[in-house]
Amino acid sequence: MNLRRPHFVTAWLLLPALLVLLAFFALPLGTILVYSVGRSAPGSIYIPDLTLANYAALFETPVYVKVMLRTLRIGLVVTLLALVLGYPYAYLMARGRPWLRTGLLLAVLLPLLVSVVVRTYGWMVVLGLDGPVNALLLALGLTRQPVKFLFNETGIVIGLLHVFFPFMVLPLSSVLQKVDPQLEDAARTLGAGSFTVFRRVTLPLSVPGIAAGSMLVFTLSVAAYVTPALMGGAGINVMATLVAQQILVLVNWPLGAAVAVMLVVITLGVVTAYHRFLESGAGVYQRERA
Repeated sequence: MNLRRPHFVTAWLLLPALLVLLAFFALPLGTILVYSVGRSAPGSIYIPDLTLANYAALFETPVYVKVMLRTLRIGLVVTLLALVLGYPYAYLMARGRPWLRTGLLLAVLLPLLVSVVVRTYGWMVVLGLDGPVNALLLALGLTRQPVKFLFNETGIVIGLLHVFFPFMVLPLSSVLQKVDPQLEDAARTLGAGSFTVFRRVTLPLSVPGIAAGSMLVFTLSVAAYVTPALMGGAGINVMATLVAQQILVLVNWPLGAAVAVMLVVITLGVVTAYHRFLESGAGVYQRERA
């Protein structure tokens, strides 16, 4: 056996990562998949079976359908807001003066050093009926009574947006830093306005950052548990809290496993569709340039 073969060396280098992936991803996911096609009964959390009744219940029960749609809606809204707010922020990080870039980078990274639980409780204080946000709104006369930001989808979106905002900004700023400013200067020299330069030069070249940031924010948002559980309360369930409710409270492991599998399937489906959409858009743009 020739140990110097490149593919043999590559296989050995990949082996530790593959073992970790098998132990901490494939086996747990496979276990959840097996549980999802079983059934529960009084006195037993799982009875081996081969049934799709749990998946059928997800689509036949209006409450579960509503939870799945809510989870998808929250994930899309958080991703869109993170992109709209994060793009100019990332652009300033990439093109601003050194002191500005350092300040913006610290503002993004420092919250990551604080626990998500602590940050979520902080938002609950800020957005509470007696919190500073409502106090400011009342003082400015913008509202006559406190606005309810908590225990609804609005609170969940605000909390998730703050938690996952860095995951949109960092990939975007990394890609924008690699865009040569001379390309934009050349477009302006040829008579293109600022909006045209952004639409035809900067935006297409930053698509990889948009794709990476959007996928990260969406997948993390739909799978989030702590922030929806605290800021949404018991009345606003998402798929992650529904899984915990079915397994920990109702002790219905098969149905909880089915919800978890559907969460993975929905996430992969949306991410795949989004990736293909970006690829098709990039292809159209390249054909237009040609």
